[in-house]
Amino acid sequence: MPENHYEYKASPESMSFAEHFMHIAWAMDWHSQSLLGGRKARDWETDTALKVDAKSKKEMIATMNKTFEETIRLISEFDTSKFNDRLDYLGLDRTKLNGLKPPRYIFYQSLKMNCLRTE
Repeated sequence: MPENHYEYKASPESMSFAEHFMHIAWAMDWHSQSLLGGRKARDWETDTALKVDAKSKKEMIATMNKTFEETIRLISEFDTSKFNDRLDYLGLDRTKLNGLKPPRYIFYQSLKMNCLRTE
């Protein structure tokens, strides 16, 4: 995305492209460092490290890259025996593994793919 379009919003109520971009870094940081890593969550109201503020495109990309690197490091060093540790996940009592299951297959996905192949 060209830097001059970073403030683009699909609607007045939407986040800008830049806000969405930095929100990805914020979510990655929260899920990895706070939930898995046990670090206190950043305060959205006061912590500006992962907010747009006056960051340039180059600064936002550097921030995103740093967040990716920190997440990769945490995951690569994570003690998998801690997956059963309990945590508060937005008010829900969960393990760090969370027991997620992929969604079941839905017929219309197959039907849609067949339709796309015939067009």
